Amino acid sequence: MNELVHTVTARAPARLLFDLVADVVQAPQYFPTHLHAWIVRTESPERDLVERWVIDNGSVRGWRLFRTRDTEKLVIAFQHETPKAPLSFMRGEWRFEETADGGTLITVAHRFDLVGGAPEAAAAKAAGMLDANVPKQLAGIAALAGRIDALRAATTDSVRHVRVAAPAGEVVASATALVGDDESYARVRPEEGRLVFKQHAGLAPGLHSSTGAFEFLQEDGGVTVRLSRSVTLAPQAGGEGVEASRRLDAESRDWLDRLAALGEPAAAG
Repeated sequence: MNELVHTVTARAPARLLFDLVADVVQAPQYFPTHLHAWIVRTESPERDLVERWVIDNGSVRGWRLFRTRDTEKLVIAFQHETPKAPLSFMRGEWRFEETADGGTLITVAHRFDLVGGAPEAAAAKAAGMLDANVPKQLAGIAALAGRIDALRAATTDSVRHVRVAAPAGEVVASATALVGDDESYARVRPEEGRLVFKQHAGLAPGLHSSTGAFEFLQEDGGVTVRLSRSVTLAPQAGGEGVEASRRLDAESRDWLDRLAALGEPAAAG
């Protein structure tokens, strides 16, 4: 078995940091590399199965993991449901321990092993990926802890609907193209009838994050499209943030207008 341990000390209360890491569903709004997460199944108040996707150097990768949360000891244990080859298992834990000066020592342990016959170099490669990514993740958590309340207060949500009299496949393909043709967006379809996206590059000045989702409800004669957007302004964004938020709202209206046009009769030539 291979084991790696990474640590960071954050100037924030242990429970705040525990809750920040545990809230995987809201994480994409505040952590730059998080794209989407949802609770697949809840087995008990402390244990669930989570599916999550992250943006890794512009590409999207996802996995499922079981989590067990101990709110008294402030420990989150995890185990990947189906590790990707050549790993035979991947599990570990997060620990949040108060320090004498009121800060928190965050410790993350990863334990993994390889399937039989896997080359020895595979273990070094897996360890290298963890050594490269986990310290960045920890640094991001420590930095975010001091700003999370302000960012939450600066987050606004909007929801718009449109009815499209066109085949579902055409509507979904057109919506996918709206965000898929732009390299600044990452996207994933976590389940049938849903397309989640996030702008991970080229954010307008004044924005901390911009996320959204299309939902498609197929009905007789067409599709109802629900477009939800969430925007978080950067700290002290001022007028730039307000203007960026307005542009995104205009973009949402334009997207739905384009989809609605799919069901309109073609103009006579």
